[in-house]
Amino acid sequence: MPSDQHQHHHGCHAHKPSVEAAVERLREHHHRITGARRALLELLAQSDKPLTVAELHAGSRDHGMDLVTVYRNMEAFHAAGVVQRCPLEDGTPLFELMGENHHHHHIICRVCHHVEKLDVCVAEAFEKLATQRGFQDVTHTLELYGTCPACKG
Repeated sequence: MPSDQHQHHHGCHAHKPSVEAAVERLREHHHRITGARRALLELLAQSDKPLTVAELHAGSRDHGMDLVTVYRNMEAFHAAGVVQRCPLEDGTPLFELMGENHHHHHIICRVCHHVEKLDVCVAEAFEKLATQRGFQDVTHTLELYGTCPACKG
């Protein structure tokens, strides 16, 4: 099998999210921007795929954060709308930096965890139905799972 088959490409990066935009948004949500937090944002910005907490922890070891601290930061970033959470089929969360108002979904290989963006959202109609029933602050999570072409055979 050619080695390039397993590379993680997401297509167009025209809306590549910036660390500075994320920092600005976190400040708006009254979060202090520490060296450790900036390091996590840099890791996310440089990655071509969403990362697990363990991968983020490994990449930011020199900032002395334990796994729980990394996870808490990711949850804070998610609440501030700076990162998007994308769960694997077993529930393990992956995190990626989110571009400005650029919500999307993913297709995730259940074998190698290769992730591709699907630049379409079909769930807005469901959210509208929920708000019409009087629900507020409606959000959704929708990911697709399958076996990628490289793992198929």
